[in-house]
Amino acid sequence: MSLMLQTFMDRLQKASEPDAFGRAMTGIADTFGFTKFGYLGLPRPAPHQPIYVTNYPTEWVNHYASRRYQDIDPVVVRAHAGLLPFIWDGTNPGAHASDEQRRLFGEAGEFGIGGGFAVPIHDTQGGVAVVSFVTDQKPQALRKTIQEHRDTLHLASIYFHVHARQKLERVIVPDRPHLSPREIACLQWVVRGKSTWDISEILTISRRTVVFHLENAKRKLNSVTLPQAVSVALQNRLIEF
Repeated sequence: MSLMLQTFMDRLQKASEPDAFGRAMTGIADTFGFTKFGYLGLPRPAPHQPIYVTNYPTEWVNHYASRRYQDIDPVVVRAHAGLLPFIWDGTNPGAHASDEQRRLFGEAGEFGIGGGFAVPIHDTQGGVAVVSFVTDQKPQALRKTIQEHRDTLHLASIYFHVHARQKLERVIVPDRPHLSPREIACLQWVVRGKSTWDISEILTISRRTVVFHLENAKRKLNSVTLPQAVSVALQNRLIEF
């Protein structure tokens, strides 16, 4: 066990990009039978942006970030309220969960994120982070895993947070989408309230070409609607108000 932790810490020491951090934590998660992990750092003071490092599907991460689900996520809310790690179950959000929170858990379940073990981390500046190890184990098996390895998972989470906070504070989401200059320009004019016809006149291209660029942007941003694409682009700072 000590060798595994030492290897993990060595990887964190060398890591400088989200992918390297993700690979290091994926190794820990796999060791204990967790299928996924998510790290969400909420540094303080403002205007620091949330830090995401995870092997969750990119579509879910973008969806979560664009809707600012960190503000209502029951796991994050509980992490804000306490210091002790806890088991969470998306199929049983509790009697006091709001409709929006139930919808969040329902949507997460569609991406295979249904429950697991969460580690809250509080820093001296008022920042909060949470590391969530996701599993498809049955509750009894999960409790046995946690009983045996709680301290190791807790320690690994703290080490991860320290390095991630130092090196990734400016990172907003993994796999930042790449849009062409024309796609960005079209989305930027949408934010300013222009129609596809207006944009075609401003950019001196056909309306069909504007629609083509906007559809490409929606696809690259994993968005179903244009407002959703605009929200994701704003979250990733590809465009601005």
